[in-house]
Amino acid sequence: MANKIHLNKLAEGVTAWNDWRTANPNIDVDLSGVYLVHEVSIRNQKKAWRLLSSLISLLITLFLLHTNLTDYLIVFFENNPFFKVNFSAIAEMALYITIRFSLFLMIMLTVFPGLELMLNYSKGKLNLININMNKVNLYGTDLKGVDLRYADLNWADLRNSNLSYLEAVGANLSYANFTGACIANWNIDSSTNLNNIKCDYIYYQFNYELNKFDQRRPIDINSIFAPNEFTERIKITEKALETIDLTFTDGIDWKAFFKSFNELRQQYPEHKIDIQGIERKSNTLIVRLDVNIESDINTFVIKGSLETGFKEVYENQLKLLEAQYRRELQAKDDDIIFYRHQSTNLLEIIRQQTTRPITVEHIMSEIYNNDFKEVNIGNFANKNSDYAQQQANQYIHISEQKQTLAEAAAKIQRLLKELEQNKPAANENEKICYVNDETTPNFKRRVIGALQGGSEAAIEEFLDNSYINIGKAIIKGWIKPN
Repeated sequence: MANKIHLNKLAEGVTAWNDWRTANPNIDVDLSGVYLVHEVSIRNQKKAWRLLSSLISLLITLFLLHTNLTDYLIVFFENNPFFKVNFSAIAEMALYITIRFSLFLMIMLTVFPGLELMLNYSKGKLNLININMNKVNLYGTDLKGVDLRYADLNWADLRNSNLSYLEAVGANLSYANFTGACIANWNIDSSTNLNNIKCDYIYYQFNYELNKFDQRRPIDINSIFAPNEFTERIKITEKALETIDLTFTDGIDWKAFFKSFNELRQQYPEHKIDIQGIERKSNTLIVRLDVNIESDINTFVIKGSLETGFKEVYENQLKLLEAQYRRELQAKDDDIIFYRHQSTNLLEIIRQQTTRPITVEHIMSEIYNNDFKEVNIGNFANKNSDYAQQQANQYIHISEQKQTLAEAAAKIQRLLKELEQNKPAANENEKICYVNDETTPNFKRRVIGALQGGSEAAIEEFLDNSYINIGKAIIKGWIKPN
């Protein structure tokens, strides 16, 4: 738990805190487990209340002396036939105290809202904005679980600090020094400002048994990050979260899909929507869209709006195309359903297109042989020809599956060999953690997609014998994460 003395010292302000830290560099500072911004605001508020109380009390005294309000009230009550009160000295004192207290209470209730705004003490989001801890020295400080959402830690010294479970959504950490800090399970998103931070090395885990930081990156103790390398690593990880998964359980009509997709991109050009990947799990097809969302926008709201917008347009396109199929091709409901399920076998054709500029006309020309009227819904004329095409597509798909697994095996082995060189005594758990940290979520999804519902054993043929067991354990963790 946080040390109250340390909290009180921090509440004195950044300058006073930094001077104290300079004079006491060997003290282990503990600010863990608190809503830091809230705690500091409470202490600032108490100071302000003490100062304001004295000032307001003085003003009330002067007001009562110059207005003789108490005397007027005594005369009023004594001469009023409804009261007929004779005030003794004690009664006059009680009236005076009552008047002072009432005036004090009214003034404080009037001043309080403004005081709350000035001290950022409101219980909503306001108390997290514009908190200035610019250039604060938090070297070696235990900040585990601290809530610093939207705080300003520009140029802060966070070297060797424990930032485990830190809440830093919306925080300004630009130019801060993270060298030697531990960021195990910290909470940040695209709104967290990590621009121009300094970080030579970082720790990804905290070893509670040994009570020390663990999983250093770069793993070689003689290596350090290149300038901005740590920031770019974080951005890559966070970027993987900015995706929308479109799920199709009843097959897909690619023409309807790409018309809807292009319409969505035209409607929201600021989000730079693109196709990140396509995968099939059993009878379900998943199209993953990459979305660029600005840091000051609610990510979940925007993603939900885009997903809902796409589904609405796609359903409308389906209705239009169904009518066209029936009119021009005399297709029946069963034929259209068969066609949509068959279209999931066009996965590899579409996947190849995702590396090129996507337009409905260009892709559909390849899918439908440049003539929509020749579109083969179930191939009414020649099902055998369709079957041959399906087999060809399946062969391409399997070949690319193997290529993906081969690339994954090579990368896993390279990372394991790198770890063995830098830390020969690493155990299995450390090896798994290292590979997980050094691979992106997108890479893991590609590998899982290449398995097509199979087990981790499918990668065996691409691994050297000495890496088969650990390789399967790593893949198994991706398929069924804890």
